[in-house]
Amino acid sequence: MTDKAILIQRASRSAYLLRRLNFVTLCVAVVVYAGLIAIAIYNLLLPLVVFSSCIMLAELLVFQIVRTLSDHLDLFRRATD
Repeated sequence: MTDKAILIQRASRSAYLLRRLNFVTLCVAVVVYAGLIAIAIYNLLLPLVVFSSCIMLAELLVFQIVRTLSDHLDLFRRATD
């Protein structure tokens, strides 16, 4: 295998792992968010609802950025084959 083929194969594997890690991180964030919202509603803590919603929105933004970047890198990798 050439160096370019090895590099493309490694990049593909890294992109796959990044997508999986990104999805797992989002799942964990949703579970934590649901737990915080349940605690906030049970204890009538409106500031906790606002705070955890802001954190969840930030996580969704990071998820979207990573997914978009990964898709663009895949497109670039396929275009240069």
